[in-house]
Amino acid sequence: MLLHLLLPPQNRYRREWWWLAWAWLGIGVLLVAGLWAEHRDIAQRERQRLTQQAGVIHDNLARQLVLIDKALAGLLDALPHTRALGDDLGRVQERVQAFADTMVGVGAIAWLDAQGQVLASNHSGLIGQDFSNRAYFQIARHRQVLNTLVVGAPFAPEPGLWVLPIVRPVVGVDGRFDGVVVMSLYPEDFATLLRSVLYAPDMYATVVHGQGQRFVWQNQSGSDTQERLRAPSGMLRQFLADGAPRAVLQGVLRPDEPERLVAIATVQPSALAMDQPLIAAVGRTVPAVFAPWRTMVGVAIVFYLLVGMVVASGLHLMQQHLRRQEQSLQDKGQALNNLWHAVLVATDQGVWDCNFATGQMYLSSAWKALLGYADEDIGTSVDEWMMRLHPDDGPRAQAAWEACQNGQDEYDCVYRLRCKDGSYRWSLCKGRVLTRDAQGRVLRIVGTNTDVSEERRLRERFEHLTQNVPGMIYQFQLEPDGTSHFPYVSKGGEDIYGFSADLLEPAGSKARSVIHPDDALRVAQSIVDSAQALTVWREEYRVRLQDRGERWVSGVARPQRLDGGAVLWHGYIHDITDRKRQAIELEETQRMLQHLIHAMPVALCMVDEARGIYFRNQRFLDYFGYTEAQVPSMDEWAVHAYPDPAYRSHVGREWRAALAHAATHDGYIPSQEYRIAAQSGQVLTMAIGGVQFGSSLLVTFVDRTAEQAYSETLEKMAFVDALTGLPNRRQFDQTLQSEWLRGQRSGQPLALLMIDIDFFKQYNDLYGHPGGDACLRAVAKVLRGAMGRSYDLVARYGGEEFVCLLPECTLEGASAKAQALCQAVRVLQLPHGGSKVGQHVTISVGVAALVPGAEQTSDQLLALADARLYCAKEAGRNRINDGSCEKVS
Repeated sequence: MLLHLLLPPQNRYRREWWWLAWAWLGIGVLLVAGLWAEHRDIAQRERQRLTQQAGVIHDNLARQLVLIDKALAGLLDALPHTRALGDDLGRVQERVQAFADTMVGVGAIAWLDAQGQVLASNHSGLIGQDFSNRAYFQIARHRQVLNTLVVGAPFAPEPGLWVLPIVRPVVGVDGRFDGVVVMSLYPEDFATLLRSVLYAPDMYATVVHGQGQRFVWQNQSGSDTQERLRAPSGMLRQFLADGAPRAVLQGVLRPDEPERLVAIATVQPSALAMDQPLIAAVGRTVPAVFAPWRTMVGVAIVFYLLVGMVVASGLHLMQQHLRRQEQSLQDKGQALNNLWHAVLVATDQGVWDCNFATGQMYLSSAWKALLGYADEDIGTSVDEWMMRLHPDDGPRAQAAWEACQNGQDEYDCVYRLRCKDGSYRWSLCKGRVLTRDAQGRVLRIVGTNTDVSEERRLRERFEHLTQNVPGMIYQFQLEPDGTSHFPYVSKGGEDIYGFSADLLEPAGSKARSVIHPDDALRVAQSIVDSAQALTVWREEYRVRLQDRGERWVSGVARPQRLDGGAVLWHGYIHDITDRKRQAIELEETQRMLQHLIHAMPVALCMVDEARGIYFRNQRFLDYFGYTEAQVPSMDEWAVHAYPDPAYRSHVGREWRAALAHAATHDGYIPSQEYRIAAQSGQVLTMAIGGVQFGSSLLVTFVDRTAEQAYSETLEKMAFVDALTGLPNRRQFDQTLQSEWLRGQRSGQPLALLMIDIDFFKQYNDLYGHPGGDACLRAVAKVLRGAMGRSYDLVARYGGEEFVCLLPECTLEGASAKAQALCQAVRVLQLPHGGSKVGQHVTISVGVAALVPGAEQTSDQLLALADARLYCAKEAGRNRINDGSCEKVS
């Protein structure tokens, strides 16, 4: 039964319904597959997008944690120094306040001692409070590991205020726990970051502590502050159990919520030793993600059913119409049958009538005479005709017959029939189907046979000639009344115009119909001009063929005026599409390449063997402004671009080395940066490289001016103290190491002055921080002006401390310089009402000098100067100490 359904029915109409059903089922399967593929693609795209948004939160949090860790490390570095100075906590308090003012997203910074009491904080109200019962303090106390970053769980120090503590334990010199430094993060400071990744109304973003407590939650309706301490969801527990740094999970956060698609990323930079990670998550509800897809499914189903109803109705109506037509034809067929019989008997042509219903075939006397037979020599069996076919022509005759069986009503075939004497004659057989049965099989067919042997021999000879010529050989005739036709078209006409010769020959309209509209008027006018002047017609034009698209052809024909006034051309047309396309593509490629070279955002010039510049693009002119008249060669270019002879010589050596490199590396000229003077006088930093091909060069120029300026600005920010304009601690440390190594090589002494402004804390308390900043700037200016040598360095060491580095200077010379600096500061006459050594600002100086040796380090020099500064301050300040004796300035 199942096999019966899979095979097409014999009945024509049922077979049509059978094909329609299978086609409809196949379309349905394709529709379902397409919708499923779209569902899968939507899920994949959404996963990638959520992963990207979670990565944005991850990267920002990671950078924030690194900055916080560096800030905490900076505070930790200051604590030992503060301990060394005694109980004066003002310096740490100032540094804590400075960090709190500059760091974004940090609410509070505090230093707690080993008992949990706040020693310093940017919030003065916290100083002295006991935080020993805080969870983060307890965790840090039990994990007394240096450089560990403790990420405490979110908590509310007061109603409505949630914070996330980030803690570094303080380990004393004896290795014991000595307190903590903690920074508190507010969730509101991360709301902007989380909102920036939301792109859908149903979307949310959150940051969760590694133990599962939610720190901040954000969606387009705002922040969720009601359930911060809720237990970890199942998806979060699954993510933590898997241990992967990133994942995309699907599930529900709570039983009463819709299913969600969530991208989760662990925020735990490898450079930090964090005890607990932070977890960033971005999610959407699954129903909202697939809402457009569900709409698409509904529309597709409705359209599928509607189209099925329309097609089925159309097929039903068409079959009813065909049944009525078949009945009408059967009635007419009986009437025509008698008429055809009379015609067959009366004609003397080679007529035949084949009745498959009876198995009989009527062959007229003329048909038999064409082959040299008498009437009685050939019987009425169908085999009489089949047995006389040439063996080589049997397949062709059979193919023509099968075409009739498949629905074609006309029978047309040329074949050879065996004559009575054994020879073969070519015969043109034309027939027409008169009757078919219900299944469409032929029951009766009649036709004629015409002897075309002589015509066939002539035609074969001519066709052999024309078939071996690529293209179309033709005759075209234009009548005086304007009508036209092709008296002859070779078989190649089908390749040129897409129509067989028998369709082209009756009229010229078929050929005109495929000529491209943009070329048709020109071709028609050229034919008229050739007819009027009887000149040779030559044209190249496009034709549009149904199966091969647009083609280019070239034609040439010689005209001849006939007696009746018509003009007849004898000509030849052939396909030049490949040649024309290559020419057009070459022209387009050259034009595009020229445009790209001129418009590309890199300056280019091309240099020939004689160093002449024979091409420069628009960006070259925009950058430098040098035209061909100003710099026709590389030599003139060098004079203008590098006006300093010494630098021009240096560039020449570098360029020759780059060309030598290109000679052994496939012509590649490595890029190097040079300073180039433009015509306007502006100095540009350019990365120059290129390619050497043959004896010519293609030189490229990439503008690095903005990058260079930006780099210099960054370097200045990194190595210059913003308040005083002096080199900062980082630059001093680098210079100290460099000068120490140089002293080891040269054996020359290196001197260091450690300078402190006396009673500066009291100065700040009395005159305020703005007054203190003004004092620091004034002292820094005096110190910088007192440096007599260009390689002497004065830098701000920290707070109110300065250092002077004096290369190749003995202890005596350094002591003299220290005395001069003390005097220069006193000359300022800056009032200092809180000083215990005078009424003006003074300084104390510790002086040290060493000859760098292999067994020593620069830290020893620094420690020696610092110790002598301490001695100077202990001795009453406003003085220097070089170790040999105490000296009062």
